[in-house]
Amino acid sequence: MKIFSKHALILGGFYFMVSLLYFFPANMIIDMINVVATIIFLIMLLVLCFKKEYSFINRFQNKFPKISNYIEALGYPEYFSIIFIAIPAAIYGYKASKAQYTGTEIPEAPIEYLQCVYYIYIAILVISIIWATYKSFIKK
Repeated sequence: MKIFSKHALILGGFYFMVSLLYFFPANMIIDMINVVATIIFLIMLLVLCFKKEYSFINRFQNKFPKISNYIEALGYPEYFSIIFIAIPAAIYGYKASKAQYTGTEIPEAPIEYLQCVYYIYIAILVISIIWATYKSFIKK
């Protein structure tokens, strides 16, 4: 795997851990931390596209190879959730708010899609953790 993709997955893994703050009760400080973390993640990902690698991630990978495998594994479900959950949710939210503003019927939420994506997300999460365990402890 190329250095860029490993670094992008590690950034996604860090963002996955920070995004777990969403599960805390609604609080203005938690919301601000989540917004700032999202902005930092997007900026760092954009800079990574031009820079191709970060020196602090290289040092982290060299100092903690097993932990970096697990953080890299958490990047897979995070990018999956961004592509297949967050972006469609934003599109649906836009359509629903536009329909509410114009007074037309609000579109129905795609429940079957969400259930299917949820099961795939859990499968990707479990498989990626198993992969990280294999890579860290079994593979020589």
